[in-house]
Amino acid sequence: MVRPAPMQSVELVEHDDDDAPRDPPARLSRADRWRLVRRWAPVPVTLVLVLVGVQAVEVARDRAALAALSEVPGVVPVVDEDVRVLWTPEEALSSLFWWDLRGDGALVGLERPADGSQSLVAVDKLTGERLWTTPLAPAHPLEAAGSQIGGCAQVPHVAGRVACLVSDGLVTYQEMSADLVPGELSTVVVLDTSDGSVVAEQRAPGAVAFTVLPDAVVVAVQEADDAITLVATGLLDGEPHWRTTLPAPTAEPQADVFVDGSVALFRTLDGVGAVVSPGRMVLLDGEGTVLRSDIDAGAGWHVDEATRAVTAFSSDPGGAQRTTFVGRDGEDVTIPGAPVNLSADDGSMPGLVLMSDSSLRVYDRDSPTPLWTVDGVRADSALVIRGRVYASSGRGLVAIDARTGEELWRTPAPEGRAMGGLVTDGWHLLSSQQRPDESGGVWTEEVSSVGELAAYGLDDGVEDWRVDLPDGVAGVWSTGSTLVGWGEGGASVLG
Repeated sequence: MVRPAPMQSVELVEHDDDDAPRDPPARLSRADRWRLVRRWAPVPVTLVLVLVGVQAVEVARDRAALAALSEVPGVVPVVDEDVRVLWTPEEALSSLFWWDLRGDGALVGLERPADGSQSLVAVDKLTGERLWTTPLAPAHPLEAAGSQIGGCAQVPHVAGRVACLVSDGLVTYQEMSADLVPGELSTVVVLDTSDGSVVAEQRAPGAVAFTVLPDAVVVAVQEADDAITLVATGLLDGEPHWRTTLPAPTAEPQADVFVDGSVALFRTLDGVGAVVSPGRMVLLDGEGTVLRSDIDAGAGWHVDEATRAVTAFSSDPGGAQRTTFVGRDGEDVTIPGAPVNLSADDGSMPGLVLMSDSSLRVYDRDSPTPLWTVDGVRADSALVIRGRVYASSGRGLVAIDARTGEELWRTPAPEGRAMGGLVTDGWHLLSSQQRPDESGGVWTEEVSSVGELAAYGLDDGVEDWRVDLPDGVAGVWSTGSTLVGWGEGGASVLG
């Protein structure tokens, strides 16, 4: 029942008839009316202009931020729902995705067909069309099966230059060992990536590994007693710089341990690093003086492309993996586990390292104490941009403030999906996922799957779109600024 409103008293006031009538309102002249129009009419227009100006500033800011991110290795061009295969390289050109060699609008790689010949090739990164081909080695029979020695690397701090070690040597693999088989051909060639022309060439007899410094090339040569000699020469003139011999290992290998006899060289911030058998890392300065030779890298190693910081992987006595952040002066930091693979890192949080097992832990390279931990996140892949950590696990995606560890949002994986690699185009997080290729199917070894690509907002984790990947593509990753799809048929460039 509605209760009536209470009555209120009202006072009536009458005007006295004797009051003088009020003057009628004054009529505005045409000039007065025009002055008012000129005074107030611009207000809506000005407001619109202000709003348009604010929007233009925001758009310009977004474009500038996107342009900055587009220069970060691993960030791909903007992707929409119309994802398709742009081109697929021949099997002999699979190295296009290995070394991240780039020319102007091109991918550069070492072509190694079955006949044993070698050529440096540049292809248009959008179409796969060959731009130029420079032969480096003639066809010759391959004497044994194994991985070919050699490769190519960008010359540091010099735009448009690539150096290659061209060799017919091999690393052969036995049940419990990997062995070096030096070949007769061993040459270092420097090329211009704009047209493939040869800038310099020098012989490097017996080289089994190489790395490139700004003004020199360093090769490793295996001696008869299994010692490794490092030889540095001028990159363009071939003049000798220095020579250092690393003694052969003195301890006998254990009978039940795989012995990797291969050699790897890499550039550090101010010198050279070498990994020699049996997984021993050696650091040298720019003059070839040994600084350290006590680093265990038996389970692998990594060098940050931007900072040249060195990380070594090894196993503890119980077989569990551990990670060592190598200090030039011997002040290493070792923590259990392996770091999470980052598809992109814009440097907004320098020195940040992600580790994951049953939780996601973040460290500074200089401290064994976690900066923060997020429980319940087992990250398989991640990226760091604009001060945030974005991580992908089997359960979904999570965004975290990299400075504080505060969880910003979490998006669960859709039902029935398995989440894979995570990349970004600067606008979205691009998550490759798989679903069973059966209506209502469950994951078993017998059930095939369909690859999907889903785009999530960086700020809120909301799914914006989802599409099936092209036939034969199971997932994606990024190399340089290229979105690469992988599947049973190999790797393809997507766009």
